[in-house]
Amino acid sequence: MARRYLITAAAAVCIIILASVPSCCQSFTAHATISKRRNASPHLQMIFRDLVSNDEIDLRVSITSIQKKDDFEKFLQEDDRLCVIKFYAPFCKACKAFGKKFRKLAIDRGDPINSIGEVARHGDARFGEIEQVGNSKLVKELGIKKFPTVLIYRGSEKLSEITCKNDAIEKITAEMDSHLTLR
Repeated sequence: MARRYLITAAAAVCIIILASVPSCCQSFTAHATISKRRNASPHLQMIFRDLVSNDEIDLRVSITSIQKKDDFEKFLQEDDRLCVIKFYAPFCKACKAFGKKFRKLAIDRGDPINSIGEVARHGDARFGEIEQVGNSKLVKELGIKKFPTVLIYRGSEKLSEITCKNDAIEKITAEMDSHLTLR
């Protein structure tokens, strides 16, 4: 019994220490600690989970990689939110530059994932991407000729097609906003 209190006291000290560690390190430390101590009390697990899941700084992007036509159709039908799909080629420099902005948009407007793999919040849209090299048949079927290109869907209805240039993120955001207000 005394050992259990000692472990609980040690965990409390860890929580105090974690509270003073910068948040970028906090989620890694808490996740590593809780994953090593599977037999930790449910109360401590809940405290560690709250520390990690509420960390807005350590969010990862949730962009679905679409490989086949079936995957594409399932992605569109998953729910009634907007679907923003990026078409890119791995050898394209403009696609690489746009990819960074697209990832930021996906974190801001999509479903970001926290450090323990849970959806931190549900966004306005779901984000997907289709690589041209591995999916050339699907890309041709959809009529994509330039890269990067973004298509916006709601269900199986195509709402917008944007060929990405310098102001592409602003155009995508404006299109998303216009389709969200029409709803």
